[in-house]
Amino acid sequence: MERVGQPKLCENMNHRRANAPVVHCSQCGEVVNEDIRAQECGEIQHAAARRRQIAFCVHCGTQLITPR
Repeated sequence: MERVGQPKLCENMNHRRANAPVVHCSQCGEVVNEDIRAQECGEIQHAAARRRQIAFCVHCGTQLITPR
């Protein structure tokens, strides 16, 4: 049960890793590794990620899929 006033925690394991291999979480878009420099992506990379059902780009943090 979720408590009122507390944010819902993302279940992606990259949040728990000390040295995540990506900049942004693919589920919530938050930064999970500040040591990696964010990249600018193009529509080709974002389209490929959308086909894989990734909600946020792990390189630049852009929201790729809007929640239903």
